[in-house]
Amino acid sequence: MPSMNIAPVHWLPFGTLELWPKPQRVSEQPRRVRCYVRGCQQILATPSRASRGEICPEHRIRCHHSSAGSTYSYADPRHNIIASADLFAERIIHHPFKFESHRMGLEKSEDAVSWNVFRSLAELDSLHRVAELILGVPQSFEPDLYLWGIKISGDDFESWDLLRAARDRFESNLPVDRPLTEPDIALHLPGQYLILIEAKFTSPNGYYEQGPRRDSSSLTLAELLAIYHDSSLDVLDIERARQSTRVPYQLWRNMVFAEWMARLDSSSTIPYHVNLVRAGYEQQVAHEFGQLVRPNHQAQFAQLTWEEIYHACVGPVYRPLRQYFETKTAGLTKAFDV
Repeated sequence: MPSMNIAPVHWLPFGTLELWPKPQRVSEQPRRVRCYVRGCQQILATPSRASRGEICPEHRIRCHHSSAGSTYSYADPRHNIIASADLFAERIIHHPFKFESHRMGLEKSEDAVSWNVFRSLAELDSLHRVAELILGVPQSFEPDLYLWGIKISGDDFESWDLLRAARDRFESNLPVDRPLTEPDIALHLPGQYLILIEAKFTSPNGYYEQGPRRDSSSLTLAELLAIYHDSSLDVLDIERARQSTRVPYQLWRNMVFAEWMARLDSSSTIPYHVNLVRAGYEQQVAHEFGQLVRPNHQAQFAQLTWEEIYHACVGPVYRPLRQYFETKTAGLTKAFDV
């Protein structure tokens, strides 16, 4: 049986078993709350624009509270991680290829969820289980895992040459200063398949709509379709997209990248793009984007849920990962329908 560097169950991030689902606000000016961990009597100032807030001396979390809801964050992001936490802190946080790694300690960090689930599966040689869900056929070989364009299979953490090439092809002369395309998750079995996954946890998929630029770092819809287009690519229907009132821009960019990178890899490599979401969320965007995929390529775009991955992980070796799914919170309440 493969070894697995997952922290013991009692080292899981605070979840439904430890947190109060309804925070107790003690004062408004300044805003102070009781620590969100059950039984804790610490009274803490919450983060604001002027202050980072106070850290609970016992549980090492900041308690966030605003009109948008309540959440928490770890002072040390390693406490938000269940797989190879020290390696994560040493090699991923502040990695030059990773955008916004400073958010990894947040309860709602989709990057932390992505690492916890996919690094855990990699250490169990079980990434092929996710590939089976996407491809619909049994898989015998483990693919390489990339998170945010960084190779996570093994411990070298090098940037992905295929992604660097795609960025050079499509993003070497962007009209605005903005982050480059950063696929959240990728599974790659050279010569067979290349899967780019856009992961969502609590945030929705974004759209570009017809009209002017939305802000100083966004593209217009026309620019999106002009920049992320290559006449040699077949999966997406560019003419239908030009007639649409809005297009999910992350899904569009990732599908273009997946097909272009797969062709660069090998003539036999099949590209796929997946929107990974919680059950019951983002169904409309999957329908809309599916309309932009040509009929003979429909199988190459899919929406997958975190819950489907959970149900594919059966057996004692998955116990820490399954408990993570079962107790994980978003806004202090149960995150997944498991």
